[in-house]
Amino acid sequence: MLDLFVALGLFLLALTVVRRFGWAWGAVGVWLNLLWFIYQNELGQGWLFYLRGVGLAFLLAAGFRQYGLAWALLPWPLLLAGRFEMQMLWPYFPAWGQGLMLGALVYLLVGLFKRPA
Repeated sequence: MLDLFVALGLFLLALTVVRRFGWAWGAVGVWLNLLWFIYQNELGQGWLFYLRGVGLAFLLAAGFRQYGLAWALLPWPLLLAGRFEMQMLWPYFPAWGQGLMLGALVYLLVGLFKRPA
């Protein structure tokens, strides 16, 4: 439950930076991704929850046409931490797929309640 509040806080922080300073979502997304990775490694539940969160945010960013943010939300901190050793990282990638599926579900639910233009 704490992860949800931290993710919401990071999103509100990013929204504030984008609106107040006029930064692009892609630039803010790099820092958002890094902060989420650090939180999950130090205080959170680890790489599985990191990948689920990144997958959810990646799909929502791509769905709402924020392509710079989508590129920034790829799991690059995990690849750097794992020194690009894919044999070690393969067991964690299904969690990214779960995050992508959750993002697709949220995107579809938002689309159901969105009024047609």
